[in-house]
Amino acid sequence: MRMETSLDTFRDLSDAEASVTSNLLGPIRLTNALVEHLARQPNAVIVNVSSGLAFVPLVIAPTYSAIKAAIHSYTESLRAVLKGRIEVIELVPPAVQTDLTPGQKTNDRMIPLDTFADQVIALFQVTPTPREILVEGVDFMRNAEAEGRFDDTLASINPFLKARSS
Repeated sequence: MRMETSLDTFRDLSDAEASVTSNLLGPIRLTNALVEHLARQPNAVIVNVSSGLAFVPLVIAPTYSAIKAAIHSYTESLRAVLKGRIEVIELVPPAVQTDLTPGQKTNDRMIPLDTFADQVIALFQVTPTPREILVEGVDFMRNAEAEGRFDDTLASINPFLKARSS
């Protein structure tokens, strides 16, 4: 995930393009390479990883957020097309305490990595496996639009927007 702080000025898009290539085209290409093989296997499963940011963007990481939204949409399409042949699951992580960005590993507002992993494993053991793996806390973003609180959720995960509009 790369931060993009100067969206209102002309900028070099090489980081954004590299991110799209690895984080969006990578899973699409991998699925394309394996789908015929997987379709011949019993109980085949494709798991794509999106993010809570697929549903409410972090505005200083718009390309990453857009990629995760695209992965969500791609996964929905795959699920419909492959129904009855390959199970398609979307893992939707919330903000997790990792080294992805500076300060994230110790941020108390984020779910600890061990807790996240334990919840993911527990959800994968549910029969039938949920089509979306939604751990504790991600529903805040996943359901924001449907519950009519998108603007409030956007503001809460992007608090610096308030400072700009004041």
